[in-house]
Amino acid sequence: MSTIEKSPIYSMSMCSLENFHSCFLNWLGQTYPVETLKIFLPDKNTQNIKFENQVKHNKECVFDLLVTMGNNNNEFLVIENKLKSFPGEEQLTKYSNLFENKKATFILLSLAPEVKLPENWQYLSYKELAKRMHTVFDNTNFTNGYHKYLISDYISVIENLSEEFPQTKSMKYDFYDEKISDDLKDIYIKYKTSELCEYINENTDLSAFVDFRNKQGIVNVWGYKDFVHRITFLIQIQYNEYRYCFMYGDEEDNKLRESIATKLVENDIWFRNCIENYPKARNYESKKFCGYNPNFIYRYQTLENVFGKTKMSDISYQEISEKVNEDIATLIKHKDEIYDIIMDSLG
Repeated sequence: MSTIEKSPIYSMSMCSLENFHSCFLNWLGQTYPVETLKIFLPDKNTQNIKFENQVKHNKECVFDLLVTMGNNNNEFLVIENKLKSFPGEEQLTKYSNLFENKKATFILLSLAPEVKLPENWQYLSYKELAKRMHTVFDNTNFTNGYHKYLISDYISVIENLSEEFPQTKSMKYDFYDEKISDDLKDIYIKYKTSELCEYINENTDLSAFVDFRNKQGIVNVWGYKDFVHRITFLIQIQYNEYRYCFMYGDEEDNKLRESIATKLVENDIWFRNCIENYPKARNYESKKFCGYNPNFIYRYQTLENVFGKTKMSDISYQEISEKVNEDIATLIKHKDEIYDIIMDSLG
């Protein structure tokens, strides 16, 4: 990385990440439209090529790159750039549905290894993008030497980024073990967290979603909600913690919430096989729980202890998925007991 860190293109790209790359490719397309189109559609031969970026269709749909082409401007190329996030199939399908009955091509550009895509989408890695740019521009006779330098520098940057970013799908919890630079670490963690979330959603009947906090990815898996009794159960996985989480009432219900949670522990219904004491826990008098306002309480065990592994990177997505599924199934089996505990606590 020491070589490309001296590159002005690299420095600028790290400021805005995928927005920078979309803007650069848009500039490239506006300046060299025929050549740039060849990068994305090598066999395409057309005129009236127009590149645009950040094209808003409505509040929900903003195209990273939109190319209009053809004699009647009736052909389209939609490029979704996912450098630092994970593409949702629902988002991509929504984009392609907007071009129903129109002649359109859809490309996902990503730094990550190939991902599952809707049927009418194509995948293009940054590694392959660099190869195609070499093919198109290495033998181009530039009249502007500065443009030649910028394009060469950009190709070098994305080649180096691609070489450092892991290109194989391990399906392991190796989020924090990969030896990559800090600039790419956040991107890798976001990608892997989203990948695990997708795996759980695809291999169970559960609903999982992701969050990111303090440069760590969080996978949240819903147990169940009951708005009448004001309770919510979920499992969280953050860094090396496997958390059993419980929400009840409002901020003023702290003591009652702790009382209910304690009975759930005593009856081996929730918070199972967790660490016993949390000296740094601020919200709960017994120090048996962690939590934060207004109504969130949890206990945890380390992932290594949960799965009997020496390293987090030895734990597979399959093991995590099966464990989460088992814990939530156990929770739901005890639903009537949970309601009895809440009623008893309310007096």
